[in-house]
Amino acid sequence: MGIFEKALISGEEILTYIPQRFPIVMVDSYYGKDGNVSYTGYTPAESTLFCRDGVFTEPGIIEHMAQSAALSAGVDFKCRGEEIPVGFIGALSKLKIERLPETGHMLETTVSEIQKYQDISLVSVRVESFGKVVAEGELKIFLQREEKQ
Repeated sequence: MGIFEKALISGEEILTYIPQRFPIVMVDSYYGKDGNVSYTGYTPAESTLFCRDGVFTEPGIIEHMAQSAALSAGVDFKCRGEEIPVGFIGALSKLKIERLPETGHMLETTVSEIQKYQDISLVSVRVESFGKVVAEGELKIFLQREEKQ
């Protein structure tokens, strides 16, 4: 069985791990983690924000990449019994969008942690659909933790 065959987290449960709410939720499945690599998915519908003329557009792909990283981090924090902090994208680099996927086609996304220092992470994100690369790039993420009084 492949990694993208059975989601461990999906549907409304996703909302407990990410700060986004509908209609801007651009991730619908979490498939697990292997070491520093996490797997997420999303199937954009025609009615999805950022879909136009039967394709999922660039802003949607980038938002999906960011939410995939957020979902992966949220799962990690929750598994450790910690509060999920708010994260911010500090930089997007090495972005390559190879093609725009059609609506209704599942995106299979791999988030790999490259480097981490305190509350700053650098992750690589690769999005594929039907075995072909859709996009890839790196995100620098800053976490804002609540200060305890």
